[in-house]
Amino acid sequence: MRCERPDFPALTVVVPHQMGNTCGYSRGMSNSGPTGTDKDAGTGSQPSGVEAYMLGREYTVMPIAINWGHSVEVPAGPVTFVVEARNLTREAILENEAVQGRTDGIDHSYEVHDGGASLHVLATDNRVEYLRFDCFDNEPHYHYIREAEQRNIVVRFDDVAEGNPLEWTVSRVRDRLPRMLEHAGAQQLADLVRASASEVAVGVDELAALLARAAIDSGH
Repeated sequence: MRCERPDFPALTVVVPHQMGNTCGYSRGMSNSGPTGTDKDAGTGSQPSGVEAYMLGREYTVMPIAINWGHSVEVPAGPVTFVVEARNLTREAILENEAVQGRTDGIDHSYEVHDGGASLHVLATDNRVEYLRFDCFDNEPHYHYIREAEQRNIVVRFDDVAEGNPLEWTVSRVRDRLPRMLEHAGAQQLADLVRASASEVAVGVDELAALLARAAIDSGH
């Protein structure tokens, strides 16, 4: 039985600054930063160009925890979708690093004002998150979260080629969810999703409206 969908609690509206890489995913990176940078940089501190062909960038800091007070759950058989209205700030990034007791060595001296709708894909049985789609205004991106290995792979969304990140996210979850779960190291869950395709599809059908509402409620 589906629970009644509550309204997203209001978030403080922050006017976003139009600045590049506002989430800190690539700005200020050095060879002491994200995992994999040393081997891809070639010699010295100069990039080799290989990084342009990599699928995302790996981080040792895991994603910021879900704010359940600003989220709505959508049951979909073996997976549970969580739609969150998010407001990302520099303070939230630093707090997440402090809680985890680790850092990626990224420069966080600049202000961060970004946000929008996020879609989290969790295993229903153990509530582990394997995928996250951050459909942000300034720096849309998505995560492959390999929880067992503590690996957080962030892929920048190409809004030039792909268009609206909300629409793209729903289409990927509808058409490519098992394959993306496999890439996140969740083979067994991917098999369950394939076996429960009709049940998962019912949940996916609810996502477009919820993501659109979350984008508005985020204040971005």
